[in-house]
Amino acid sequence: MDLTILPGLSAGPTTPFGAGCTYLVVARTENLTEPRTDIVDYTNESVMLPQELAWNFDPYYSTPVILGHKVTLWTPTAPGSHSLMAYQTSAGGPVQTVTVNPAIPVGPGCIVAP
Repeated sequence: MDLTILPGLSAGPTTPFGAGCTYLVVARTENLTEPRTDIVDYTNESVMLPQELAWNFDPYYSTPVILGHKVTLWTPTAPGSHSLMAYQTSAGGPVQTVTVNPAIPVGPGCIVAP
């Protein structure tokens, strides 16, 4: 399994990731279908949609793996270092650490401060 955080239309001099902007996070699994794959931000200073919305109704909800891909929308809510992990068991999985700076969302893009 591997984990990728796609910066989309964000731009900044030191990092493309900005607080308040939304990014696509993709975990690629080894098989086309997996029983459960989840993605978590260790800092807890972010919003992960649609999981967090669904957790209000079902605390065990997980979006399905489709054709070997688990996809979520990640919106960091605070600047700093953010470590995201994709996992299938309590043993963990791949971790991606990115720096998030203050930013201004502009439509589908984001202007990230230095």
